[in-house]
Amino acid sequence: MSLQAQRGVAGERARSVTASRRGAERSAAARSQCYAAFSELTASPHEVDAPPGIGDRIGVAAGLPFPIAGIDELLREFAAADAARLKSEYSELFEVGSQGPPAPIREDLHTGQKAGTREDIVRFYDYFGYRLDDRFAWAPDHLSVELEFMHFLCFHEAEQSGDRLSWQRAQADFAHRHLASWVPQLARAVSELTADSFYCRVLFALSDFIARDLEWQASTIVEER
Repeated sequence: MSLQAQRGVAGERARSVTASRRGAERSAAARSQCYAAFSELTASPHEVDAPPGIGDRIGVAAGLPFPIAGIDELLREFAAADAARLKSEYSELFEVGSQGPPAPIREDLHTGQKAGTREDIVRFYDYFGYRLDDRFAWAPDHLSVELEFMHFLCFHEAEQSGDRLSWQRAQADFAHRHLASWVPQLARAVSELTADSFYCRVLFALSDFIARDLEWQASTIVEER
């Protein structure tokens, strides 16, 4: 990747991470599991079956370096939900409609197909060696895929025994550019359509998690002038 492209992925300012604030081994593992859980909760039930062990994720928020509420309740509800009901609700919100989905769950569609959105996402994936399953390669901007990528980045931060900085900076950059920029709007759009739905609760919980995670990440990253 060229220097210009690297700056496009990692940001132009040099940054360092305060290890004592980060506590990478514990915090990255917990954050990785939370991003994985939200990825599973937002995946299309038509394409991906609920993992048999999704109930095992209950309690994943316990190791987070910041408080969040609601994820355990959502996981329990998801594990016990009727699959046909979830498929119907998901389709009506995110996948069908005479003018397109009422609430597109793909960033490029939700944000009006701004030039460069998909290209920027794919650059992140390629640079960090994240490979999409052939079934999902057509939609790199799907919310579930973006959350799975954050899980991937956090997982690698936790697994590194040496320099974790590139994994840490990528998390902050990607979450800022490709999650915080549109997930809260998606949550509000779903709320206007069906405020009492399961996916509305998922998206508001996810928006809160993303905001808290970004705030915490910012507290660990030092801009070098």
